[in-house]
Amino acid sequence: MSRRSEFRNEVKTRLRDRAYDALQLYKQVNGIESDSAALARIAEQHLFGAVGTLPVAIGGVSDDLGHFGTTVAA
Repeated sequence: MSRRSEFRNEVKTRLRDRAYDALQLYKQVNGIESDSAALARIAEQHLFGAVGTLPVAIGGVSDDLGHFGTTVAA
């Protein structure tokens, strides 16, 4: 009979006690079963915000003046 390796909760090991307790409360309030699913949701909310906005990359933005309306040939 082989020995099973000892289970180690990586999330609990790496988070401070205060943060882990807050994570457990977050899981309970939101009805989430696993630590990894809760962390995934927290990461999305932090990165994208409650409304789902994250600033877009600035590449490709022109430094020319903006124009409103249509362009009329003079």
